[in-house]
Amino acid sequence: MEKPLNMASKRNVTAFMILLALGFSLAAQTSGRQENSDVKVDYAALQQDILRFETAVNQVVNSTFSASPFAVVQKPKGAYLQPYGIAFTFLINIHRAVIRTPFGDVRSRPDMTPDLKKRLIEELKENLIRVLQDDGEVFRQLPKDDYVTIVAFIEDRNFPDEPVGNKTIVLSVLKKDLDELGQKNDRLKEFKQRMKIIEY
Repeated sequence: MEKPLNMASKRNVTAFMILLALGFSLAAQTSGRQENSDVKVDYAALQQDILRFETAVNQVVNSTFSASPFAVVQKPKGAYLQPYGIAFTFLINIHRAVIRTPFGDVRSRPDMTPDLKKRLIEELKENLIRVLQDDGEVFRQLPKDDYVTIVAFIEDRNFPDEPVGNKTIVLSVLKKDLDELGQKNDRLKEFKQRMKIIEY
């Protein structure tokens, strides 16, 4: 008899399925392009670039949720999906700042209203777009027609009486756009227009 998956395993399976679906989606988008078999990737150098960008994304996530230090369930992690690009994923439980006591669960942030949640998620999205523009040129090994993608999974339910407001945010941009518009704050609007931003 099979044992049911625990919550962390379910999240890991869900994250893997999203990455797999993202890979197939990017494959469909790039099926018309010819693969350049001459492009050689130095995986050791690329891994260092990924780690540097993970640190930048982690700083953005932690600063956005600094008042709820336990909100980050899974820190940002990146992987290179040849020939599509690099994908970073992380998981946040917006209500994770809960203290479990012998007398029951107590919210450490009772002020987490729907408006505040919406503002936090919007702030997170804007800060992630900025980190892409400011730090995206770190990927020197990445071909120009590959994508850099950030996938944010947001869980928005902790108590049984609350409605589920889970959300997934996908931010995707071509490496050539990172090279052209990186660190050019006066062109942030154009950078956003070139990005693929999906929320569901």
